Amino acid sequence: MTTMKKFVKYIFLAGVAFMAAACEQEPETTANEGSVSFDIQMSAEARAVNAGDFTPETLKVRIYREDGQLIRRYTSMAEIPDYLYLVAGEYSVKVEGGDAKHVAFKEPVTEDERKQLLCYLGQQPFTVKAHQNQPVSVNCPTINSKINVGFDTSDSALDDTGRKKYENRLLSDVKITVAAVTTSATTVADFKTAVSEAEAPQLVFDGSGAGYFLMPEGVSTLAWSFEATHATDGAVAQVGKVSSAIEAGKAYTVNFYYTRTPDGYAGITVYVDDTMDEIEDDFDFKPQPEISGAGVDLEGVNVYLTGNTVSLACESINDLKKLTLGGVAFFENGAVVPGAIPGLTATSSEATKVTFTLSPEYFATLKGADQALTFAMTDTGGEYMQVLNYKMQGLMIGAGEQAYDLWNNTATISAYIPEAGTSSVVIRYHRADSDTWHEMTATKQADGTTWTATTPAATWPAAIQNRNGHTIYKPDTALGIYADNAYEYVLVVDGTESDRYTFTPTVSQTIPYATFDDSGLACYGNDTGVAPFWGSGNNSFTNSDPLCRFATYGGMQGSGCARLSSCAAGAFGVTMLAAGNLFTGTFNKPSTTGTVSFGVNYNWKARPTALKLKVWHQLGNTDRDDKNAGFLANGDPDEASILVAIIDWGSRHKVTSGTGEPTGMWSPEDGADAVSEGKIIGYGVAYPTGTSTESGMVDYEVPLAFYDTTAKPSSNYTLVISIATSRYGDYMNGCSNSDMYVDDIRWSYASTFERTFSATTF
Repeated sequence: MTTMKKFVKYIFLAGVAFMAAACEQEPETTANEGSVSFDIQMSAEARAVNAGDFTPETLKVRIYREDGQLIRRYTSMAEIPDYLYLVAGEYSVKVEGGDAKHVAFKEPVTEDERKQLLCYLGQQPFTVKAHQNQPVSVNCPTINSKINVGFDTSDSALDDTGRKKYENRLLSDVKITVAAVTTSATTVADFKTAVSEAEAPQLVFDGSGAGYFLMPEGVSTLAWSFEATHATDGAVAQVGKVSSAIEAGKAYTVNFYYTRTPDGYAGITVYVDDTMDEIEDDFDFKPQPEISGAGVDLEGVNVYLTGNTVSLACESINDLKKLTLGGVAFFENGAVVPGAIPGLTATSSEATKVTFTLSPEYFATLKGADQALTFAMTDTGGEYMQVLNYKMQGLMIGAGEQAYDLWNNTATISAYIPEAGTSSVVIRYHRADSDTWHEMTATKQADGTTWTATTPAATWPAAIQNRNGHTIYKPDTALGIYADNAYEYVLVVDGTESDRYTFTPTVSQTIPYATFDDSGLACYGNDTGVAPFWGSGNNSFTNSDPLCRFATYGGMQGSGCARLSSCAAGAFGVTMLAAGNLFTGTFNKPSTTGTVSFGVNYNWKARPTALKLKVWHQLGNTDRDDKNAGFLANGDPDEASILVAIIDWGSRHKVTSGTGEPTGMWSPEDGADAVSEGKIIGYGVAYPTGTSTESGMVDYEVPLAFYDTTAKPSSNYTLVISIATSRYGDYMNGCSNSDMYVDDIRWSYASTFERTFSATTF
C-alpha cells in the first residue's frame, strides 16, 4: 500500500487584512518603540478550533526577548490590545493550547470533546521595528499522534494483489491493544508485561476505531497486540509495532486481516497518513499585571536566606484594584490593607503600581524548603494569577527529592540549609502510627547548602523456625521506610527544632490482571499452556464448568472475580478429584497427565510484608482420596491453600500430576533451596477451612516470612502465587464440592495485620 502525503500552504488572510488597515492608520508609538499584532491559527484534523474553547488553565502564550528572558504571559484571547507595544528588537512567541493530561484517548464523540482533548504547540520569532506595526503569524499544529485501527469483517476483502481472501468474519472476541511503548516483545504476554512495567499509555479496541496519544518523552514507538478467536483455527495472537518513528501531528493506520493458510497468520498492513488539515482562528490580546523585583527570577526558583527582606512591585498598564497573596488581600479597592498579612508591608503612589516587601517575619510562617507564593492581581481588565517559587531552609519533601529504596526499606532525606555558619543538622522521624522516634545526623554535601542523612535499613528480629525446621525472619516495620505508609519528620538545626513535616513514599507495584474483571483471561477454562500471567489446570478434565471461571459475588472489587470450584470428573466410569485452582504460570495437558509451570516475570520495586486479597470460601469435608495419599481422611475438614513466594528462578519449576504419582511437588516451606531452579527469598502460606462467616467477600492477608533479608530477585522468574480449593489437590485428596471466590490480589507494606509466627502458620 502506498503512502500519501498532503502538503498544506497557509494563507494568513487575517494578517493581510490587518496590514492593509495598518497602512491607512499607523498606531502611535514612542521613540524606539514599535507594535505587533498576532494572528494565531490553532490547527486540528479537518475541524476548526475556536479561541474561546481554551480556558486560562489550557492556554499559554509566552513572549521572550532575544536573550530568552520572558517578558509577557497570557492565558486568554482577551488579554492584550490590538497593538502590543515593545522596544525595537528581536523577540519570539510560544503558544500552547489544550490540556496535556489526556495522554491517550479514543476518537471524541462530539466536536466539543475533540476541542477539549487535543493539544497544540507553535512558536515564531519576530522583529519589532521602531514606529512600525509588525503582524506576526503563528501556526500551532496539533501535537497529538493519531492511531487508526482498521479491522475489516468483510468476507470478500482482498489483499492488494487481488488474489487472496481474508477471513475476518470468522473472528470473534477481537481485542486490539495499542500502547506508546518501546518493546521487542514477540508474544502477547511479553507485550502486556512491557506495557505494565513502563506504565505506558494504551488504548483498547474491539474493532475499527481511532485514538490519540501524547507520546512520552523518549518514546517514538507505537506497539500493538492482536487477540481473537477463529471459528475453526482457535486462538489468534500476534504482536508488532508501527515501523515508522511516531511524530507529533501525524496519523498512523494499522489494518488487520486474518488469512487462512496451513499455519494461519494475522497479516498486518501499516501506512502513514500525513494529511492532517490545518484550520486557523484569530486571537486578540491585552497585557496583564506582573509581580517583579530586583534579582527575582519570575520563572525559576529563588533562594531565600534567613533574615533577608524581599522587595517586590506589581505593575499594570491599567489601574490596579486588588492584590492577594495566598488568598489574603493586602491591596483592595485601590488602597493598601494595613496588617492584612503579618510581615508584608505595601505602599501605592500610582494607580497602576503597588510596591511591597516580605520581611523575615513573613518567611518564618512558611514550612518546608520549596514554597510557591501565589498572587492574584485584579486591574480594570480582569483578574490574573502569578506564582513566585522560593527555596528556603527546610526539609526537601517533594517528588524526586527523596531517594527511596523500598526493597531494603531505606530513604535518603535531604534538607536545604542556606546559612553558611550552620554546624549541626539532625533529622528525627517516626512512622505516623508509632510513638517511637529515630534520630539521624545529616552530612553537608559539596554544594554547601544540602545536608543529607540515610535512614537505617529495616532490622530483622531473632530468627524462628517454620513448621519444617527452616530458619525464617520477619522485619521490624517500625524502623525501616515502607511504601504507602505515612512518616513524620522534624528538622533540628544547631539545636533549634523546626515544624513537623509529613510525607508518604508511594510505589506503583501492582499485580497484573489481579482484579479478574476480564472474562477473557486465559485462566478461565484454558488448558493450552498459553497464559500472559494467570493460569489454571485441568479445566478440560471436568465434565461441566471449568475449575476456574469468571464470576460475580458480593463484596468483590470491580465487575468480576474468579470462582474456583472442585469436582469429581473423569471418563468411562472412572472419576478423580479435580481441585479448583489459580496460579501465576502456565498449564499444559497433552495427555492424561497435566503439567503446571510455576513462576512469572515481575518487576520488584518494594518489599511487601503481606499478600492481601478478597476471599469467600465454602469448603466441605474430605470425600476423595483417589491415590490413597492419606493426608486427610474421609470426613476431615478439607483445607484450601493460598501460597505466595518471592523467588529467584532461572526457569519455571514444573509439577506433573495425573494417573501416576505426582512428580516435582514443592512447597516454599521446604527451605530456600526447595527446588533446583533457584532460591526462594520469601514466602507466605495460609490454609483456610470451613465456610466464611461473612455473607460476601472480605479482605484476607497472608503475611510474608523471609529466608534472605538482603537479596532482591534478579532472575527470569520472580513471583509465584497459587490458590486452590484443596491443599492436597495434586494428590487427589480432599473435598469434591468446595467453592472459593477470589478477587483484588495486591501487596500490603508494613501491614498492621499480625499473625503469630509459629509452626502452625509457617
